[in-house]
Amino acid sequence: MSQYYPQQGPSYPPEYGPEYDYYDEGDFDYYDDDEDEGPDSSLLQSAVAFFAGGCLVFLCMSLCGLVLVAGLFLDSGTGLSETPIPGNDIGLTFEEPANPGEAVVNEQKMQVTILEVNRNAAIEAIPQADGREVIIITVEVVNVGEEDGSFNERDFMLLNSFEEAYAPSLGAVDGSLGRGTLPPGEGLEGRLVYEVIADEVDLRLLWEPRDSAPRYIFLE
Repeated sequence: MSQYYPQQGPSYPPEYGPEYDYYDEGDFDYYDDDEDEGPDSSLLQSAVAFFAGGCLVFLCMSLCGLVLVAGLFLDSGTGLSETPIPGNDIGLTFEEPANPGEAVVNEQKMQVTILEVNRNAAIEAIPQADGREVIIITVEVVNVGEEDGSFNERDFMLLNSFEEAYAPSLGAVDGSLGRGTLPPGEGLEGRLVYEVIADEVDLRLLWEPRDSAPRYIFLE
């Protein structure tokens, strides 16, 4: 009986294996990146990074400075930085009128203040009638702007608590407000006359010139 012996491959000396013909460690060179970077290289990289960061910060600060200067220039050119005139933000609604004696200022920079209120007044132009009374209101009008401003007695109405309006009796007394124009920085006093139901309470003077939002002032 014969035995089969598998064919043995060629034997190689210990220093040569089957891979010897395909791979030779002597053909390749290996480099370690860390070996090339010395202290000088690390210091250079740090210096470059510091310089780049400084340039970036300088550019950012310069840009912020330019934006700030541009904003200030825009404000000065458009008047956005101007201080609001006292009185321009009060008396804007019927529910929250200005108090007696407070000055209100409209968009045309005209200012109105109630100086005096005379109830149950008697004047020749308006005969006395039962259940009615005459009220005389003395107001001061001042132009606080830089251009000529106009005023008109017809722009003033008297409102009761139900927002029912009384129109002025034009020219009913001497010193009536009338109408006219005021130069910048000048003012005058004038009288407004109203005939209303006797003993009306919570009366408000409504001032509403053309092209201006209304202003409300408590009478007393």
